[in-house]
Amino acid sequence: MLNGQGVIRHLLGLYASKDPIIGPLLRALPVNATTRQVLGLSRSEQTTYLQALWRHNQKDRTDEATGQLYQTKQLGGLFRRFNQLPCTIATRVKRASLFSGHDPKTSSVLILGDDDMLTVELCRRGFAQVTVADCDTELLATIRRETEGMSVVPTTLAADFRQLPDLGIKADIVVLDPPYTLDGATSFLRLAVNLASPGASLVLMVNKEIMGPAFSDLSQVARSLGLTLKAHHEGFNAYPIGGLSRLIMRLAWWHYMGVPLRLTRRRDVYFYSDCFEFTAP
Repeated sequence: MLNGQGVIRHLLGLYASKDPIIGPLLRALPVNATTRQVLGLSRSEQTTYLQALWRHNQKDRTDEATGQLYQTKQLGGLFRRFNQLPCTIATRVKRASLFSGHDPKTSSVLILGDDDMLTVELCRRGFAQVTVADCDTELLATIRRETEGMSVVPTTLAADFRQLPDLGIKADIVVLDPPYTLDGATSFLRLAVNLASPGASLVLMVNKEIMGPAFSDLSQVARSLGLTLKAHHEGFNAYPIGGLSRLIMRLAWWHYMGVPLRLTRRRDVYFYSDCFEFTAP
């Protein structure tokens, strides 16, 4: 996910690209793949992305339940160890509700990356065959603790999806929330199709504005893999932004769009992504 450091680069981008000292220093900072994707967008594409976030932030979010979210590992509120930004509790519940038509006792579910802890919600609803794979072993330990004592518990697997591992699974439902880069999202999609049963439901979370022109390429990849789009839910996923990242997002809206800081002083700020539902071949 985009973090505060990425937005700082937004604000300095016009100057850094021409500065022989600041430019190289900023480009050398250790950012994740999604942040690098944002930094590679043109000025107009970055503005489109910020405009979309501002539009979604105008929605009434009084229904966003509060609760414990996974605490991501970061340095100074800026550098995240992984591409992680946990969604709201309400978003987690909405995702689980997408599968209300599936039998929780017989449907096998595979979740590729789960800092949103969808696994916990599905186990709470009695889904008996849930497997979650993630490269963050601390996250997997948190999921095991959160589901301990439930009537059903998930299988947890440590895996790096860039290597397209064979997890030995054929799932009826596959959920993925990849890095918002063409390489990252393509790796996740290919793995998801390989591990999906024929006709399985495949649910992808992605911010198409961050991907920019690469989103069209990703759509072509999905078609080449035989995926059929069933539904597109725009702004489906909400991710709370706090601390320094919240301040920098407010500054980005002010700098790029002229949104007065007084309008965002007391309001909650969210990042958003879309939800795409596919049918596997």
